[in-house]
Amino acid sequence: MADYGSMRYYPVFLDLQGVSCLVVGGGRVGERKVKTLQACGARLFLISRELTPYLEEEVRQGRLTFLAPDYDERYLKDMFLVIGATDDPVLNRRIGKEAKERGLLCNIADQPADCNFILPSLVVRGDLIIAVSTAGNSPALAKRIRMDLERMYSESYGPYLHLLGELRKEILALHLPQEENQKIFEALVEAPVRTWMEEGDFPAFKRLLDRLLSAHARTLSLGEKFRSFFPDPS
Repeated sequence: MADYGSMRYYPVFLDLQGVSCLVVGGGRVGERKVKTLQACGARLFLISRELTPYLEEEVRQGRLTFLAPDYDERYLKDMFLVIGATDDPVLNRRIGKEAKERGLLCNIADQPADCNFILPSLVVRGDLIIAVSTAGNSPALAKRIRMDLERMYSESYGPYLHLLGELRKEILALHLPQEENQKIFEALVEAPVRTWMEEGDFPAFKRLLDRLLSAHARTLSLGEKFRSFFPDPS
């Protein structure tokens, strides 16, 4: 078992689908926070005197609820998560204090002392999400590590993980013993499947499935089902 020693923050991924979240601040920082929360399917509310063109359009289209130009504690009611992203450190500190007093999750941009959670630097490749945090000690180092990881894990990992996820569902539906499932999943990860996808080499993938699932009648249909993941590179 890994020894994590002492950690300042507990790493966690939140399911925010349909969850009420408030962003205070409609500048470039606020816009970035809104976009990330939108990608997670959050129900978003915004407070700001000024809005970027993107945020104005999101409000106009009804994808973002504008509450008021000025913050007031009453707007924290029924919120689960709050982000303070104004250019006023005093106001941001107040938002953090009042949100924490209500037991809400709260992040204040560039003011970690006023937060009860901080946001990591992210590498996102479809459902593959790699989070990097230096516990606020060096955002510049977190950015550098993120850039290194972006080079290591290309965009091709998105569809690759999608394929692995769909394969997992189909293989689990065969109701094989757990140990056999584990061997199959590990073999799929060890094989150069991602390279075959990039090269459009569906026959190589099909041969792998035939070898791993040769004792099961659904092998042929399984292979054909995933042909679309291997487009002809020409």
